Amino acid sequence: MDIVLIGRIAESAALKTAQDKKEELAGAYPSSYLVGGISALQAEFADQDVLMEALRMSAYMNVITEGSLADALWKTGEELGKGLRVRRDDIPVRQFAIEMAEADGRDPIKSDSTGCVICVTDNAGRLCGMLGEKGVDCAVIGYITDDNDRCILNGEIRSYLTGEGRS
Repeated sequence: MDIVLIGRIAESAALKTAQDKKEELAGAYPSSYLVGGISALQAEFADQDVLMEALRMSAYMNVITEGSLADALWKTGEELGKGLRVRRDDIPVRQFAIEMAEADGRDPIKSDSTGCVICVTDNAGRLCGMLGEKGVDCAVIGYITDDNDRCILNGEIRSYLTGEGRS
């Protein structure tokens, strides 16, 4: 079964960092970049229609109401009693969110991703196609395994999730 992520990670954290560190960031970035980056953030929950479609097409769904993608992936593996492999390069994230995570000393995967949804489904292509038609950001980011290893794959490098947002 495939893992689909609805939304883009680290956007809630990026918004908070941009607000909390606005003076520091203003010295490092042009104001037009900061304003544009903030305005492009979603950091909101998928609407009810999207959630209902995703639920209908998924064997499992985890709405991230607080915390990071790393935490939510660990929870997904725990609740399913399975392992997982997630390809880091396939995780939807904006460059602005990456830079705000770095400004806060965090990895985007370990940053607040409130509003994203993890779906486990046999219909990943169909689910992403349907959501894409509605203008919803989503991507197949990995797959479920029968072992208990929960890994983020970055090329040849394999990082193991530990259950507390640390890999």
